[in-house]
Amino acid sequence: MKWFMGQYTHNLDQKNRLAIPAKIRVDLGECFILTVSPNSDPCLLAYTFEGWERVMASINNQPPSRELTYTQRFIYMNADKIELDNAGRMTIPAQFMEKVGFTKEVCILGAGERVEFWDSAKYAEMERGVTEFMQNKQTYFSI
Repeated sequence: MKWFMGQYTHNLDQKNRLAIPAKIRVDLGECFILTVSPNSDPCLLAYTFEGWERVMASINNQPPSRELTYTQRFIYMNADKIELDNAGRMTIPAQFMEKVGFTKEVCILGAGERVEFWDSAKYAEMERGVTEFMQNKQTYFSI
């Protein structure tokens, strides 16, 4: 299993291409799955094919329900196979750009089994919220 860590900031070019940092690219690969976050966070998520299969297996193995059907529809209609170009850039589909509100600067965040892509202003809001949560939390995980 691949584990992604760290944070990076890169700019989108006029064709919605984003350079993927070499440290991320090595483990993510030249081809991966990109999807809109299903939990309403305004970000995109990238998974290796192996990671995507694990996530989808955990979802698809749930008992049949209306909620499962809606979840599957949302995930599959908001996912795409992405291939990097020779310069290590991905082109972000226009519908994904609209859904997450990317402008120019994108923060790339290693988040364990996935990589997250945030518009820099929205990333700053998220980071403040996470920091506040961790500072106010009564119980901490020890590492």
